[in-house]
This record gives sequence, structure tokens and C-alpha cells, in this order.
Amino acid sequence: MIRTLLPIAFGGIAGLISFALTANAPKRDPLGIIVLVFMIYVHKFILPRFDKKPEGKDWAVISFLSFASWYVVWTFLLNL
Repeated sequence: MIRTLLPIAFGGIAGLISFALTANAPKRDPLGIIVLVFMIYVHKFILPRFDKKPEGKDWAVISFLSFASWYVVWTFLLNL
């Protein structure tokens, strides 16, 4: 459950931060993706606190769930 909800929550937070940093950018800015990658990296330090150690396939799931929720939140906010 933690391995599913935490990436979704962190992806949503990354979407909010990406929007806040790039809302007034005149063109595409790669800073939003950098925020996403940083939030995925944060999982390496947060998951061991819940006694979960991510292994090979877990990183693919963490990355996909974080990316999907980041993309949905950021796109929604950009279209407001």
C-alpha cells in the first residue's frame, strides 16, 4: 500500500511544485521534469523509514506512478 500511495502523493506534490515554478514561463521549461526526477529520487530515502526497500522492478512502478500523477496534476493546473 505504501509503495503505491507514496509515489502517487509525491507525484502530485511534484506537479504542484512544477506548476508553481513554471506557471509564468514563456516557453517550455525543463525545470518541471527536474522536479519530478528529484521527487522520484526522494523515495530512496523515504521508503526505508516504512521498512520497505525498493528493488529492481519497484523503481519502474515508483517512476511510472509518480510520472502519471505528476503529469495529470500539472496538466490540470496548466489548463485552469
